[in-house]
Amino acid sequence: MGTARSRAPAGPPRTAAPRRQARRPLPPVLRDWRAGAGLLALIVAVVLAVVLLGGGSDGGGPAADRAAQLAPADALAWVHLSTDGDREAVQQALTLAGRAGLDSTLGELAGGLLGSGGGQPVDFARDVRPWLGDEAALAFTQSGRGTAGSLLLLAVADEDGARRFLSRTAGPARRGSYRGHTVSSYGNGTVAAFADGFLLVGQQATVRGALDRVEGVRGARTLADDPAYRRATAGQPADRALDAYATVAGVRLLLAPRSGPLGLLGALLDQPSLRAVALTVSAAGTSMRVRIRSDLDPSSRVRPATFAPTLMKALPRATIGYLGFPGLAKAAPLLLSLGGVGGGSATETLRLVQAAERTLRAQGVDFGRDLLPLLGGEVAVAIVPVGRTPSLVLLAKVRDEAAGAAGLRRLEPALARLFATADGAAPAFADAPVGGIAARRLDAGGGVELDYALADGMLALSTGAAPLAAVLRPQGSIDENPDYKAVIPDSQSELTSIVFFDFSQLLTFFEPLGLTADSGLGADLQRVRAVGLTSTGEKAQSTAELTFEIP
Repeated sequence: MGTARSRAPAGPPRTAAPRRQARRPLPPVLRDWRAGAGLLALIVAVVLAVVLLGGGSDGGGPAADRAAQLAPADALAWVHLSTDGDREAVQQALTLAGRAGLDSTLGELAGGLLGSGGGQPVDFARDVRPWLGDEAALAFTQSGRGTAGSLLLLAVADEDGARRFLSRTAGPARRGSYRGHTVSSYGNGTVAAFADGFLLVGQQATVRGALDRVEGVRGARTLADDPAYRRATAGQPADRALDAYATVAGVRLLLAPRSGPLGLLGALLDQPSLRAVALTVSAAGTSMRVRIRSDLDPSSRVRPATFAPTLMKALPRATIGYLGFPGLAKAAPLLLSLGGVGGGSATETLRLVQAAERTLRAQGVDFGRDLLPLLGGEVAVAIVPVGRTPSLVLLAKVRDEAAGAAGLRRLEPALARLFATADGAAPAFADAPVGGIAARRLDAGGGVELDYALADGMLALSTGAAPLAAVLRPQGSIDENPDYKAVIPDSQSELTSIVFFDFSQLLTFFEPLGLTADSGLGADLQRVRAVGLTSTGEKAQSTAELTFEIP
């Protein structure tokens, strides 16, 4: 990658709303909180430019983090990037981004952002790299008017060069003074100032607040000294290239209401006892690691159930996906939320679980009373390949096989009633050995069946004999799969969950959603070979480690 010049973004022209309000277009570097995603993309693109346009190869050490001393203690959310091209951690992260095809995508996005203000083209090597320092950060703040403010902090190595860049991209400004610092105000309400080695960009309140913190004004508390921030960010990896932080208010105001991936992230992070959450991104070799630590209110949370995974020994080497939990109570909500995803027998199994949750309750069958006592805690949900079809299998540890078999026999009539015909006739379970192992089968007609077996201290449940045989008589074991070993650590104890997906295989089963290898998105995602997650939890915090294998 040589130089990255801006170009107008593709697609339909922008709406005329800003012109109706008689306001100048926002300079691309100085967007307000509503374009936070664009600012973040711009900062990431700057990181790409710094690394790909040159920089030492022998650097190391932790990321610079002075920016947190200028951010407000009550920030809703915070994103911080290392822009030190000499750091090996940054180079590793950008190498993996290039392998995943993200470098050109981010470069094009940055070009669109920089060009959208109508100014001159920006050459990273000429206009940005010479003055940019070793860190960049973006804080979202509560403004008190139902919206969020923003504060962009860019470390500056050459202030004169940064001033020339700002003047060329942002246009004319009114000059003022605050606490001895020159403050530039632009026609769109954006304010900028230089202080303590940083370029500060935001609204008047956010920039003045930063200058208060620079001057040590009484009551001007910093994010770096906030107890919630310090708890959530304690022990962060020294090799991180990116870190982020959000309070529970930030998660609920800035992420949860959004659609798409940001909304999904907000839904995953939010929980009743959440106080704050911190995230880091690191890279090493062919692996990208994302660490998420949640700071929880200990007064409203009991210590979570944990387990040491053993059921993966029953999963064949070619397993496409594996999710492990300390009990059925954790696995059931996941199954009930997956309806309509996937195809073939996987969807049939999910629909059966949903129907069981509704219908068995109506028949007086309570899972907590009638089923959970039969099981021994650990539960696994696996996607195994049967020919060219992904099939879902539920595995659960059983405390006593004989007692479990007797209990399940008592539940069989209620399960069979799920498939009763209009005249009230219901099918019945029958013996149907699988691979020489005793099993029970319910043939509901129309190609629908339910199979289960108890063997080797576990219950296996699926919608066909073939997927049942895949786990009762596995060919190899998933923990022998090099892709599994690349994203799941060897030490696995005291976990609250474990997740593995052979991502390249998984995508081939989502043709109905358009995610095929021939589509642009499918081709990009195919570059991620495997994804793994392990999570641990205590009364006052939980930690998740997410690893992407990008060969």
